[in-house]
Amino acid sequence: MGLGLTVGTTTYPSFALVGDEEWAAFHDQHSNRISWAVGPAWVSQAAGIIWWFTSGVEVVAWWFTAVLALAAVAMTAGMAVDLHRQLGVARSTAILKRLRVVHSLRTVAWIGAALAATIALR
Repeated sequence: MGLGLTVGTTTYPSFALVGDEEWAAFHDQHSNRISWAVGPAWVSQAAGIIWWFTSGVEVVAWWFTAVLALAAVAMTAGMAVDLHRQLGVARSTAILKRLRVVHSLRTVAWIGAALAATIALR
């Protein structure tokens, strides 16, 4: 969730500050580097959810956490990755706006998953 909030409030808005000539190299570097941040976070989240489910403590909050986490992954794989692919080809204000909307939806899912997990742990 923290990584998503950081990307939404600092990284994506800063895309507008990059000139057209620098865009391709900048976006390529962003895409390569963000994977190193996202990958471990997703692996940790998945491992925690799986451990929680297999621990024998089944609660409704687990289902909310799992569904919302999966929704965020699905939005990333199904929408954000393609938008980034398009941005890698050519910079587009319309695509950047769509990416920020998709990211906002993912952030809502991440926050919901974190809240559900927090409620379950109380």
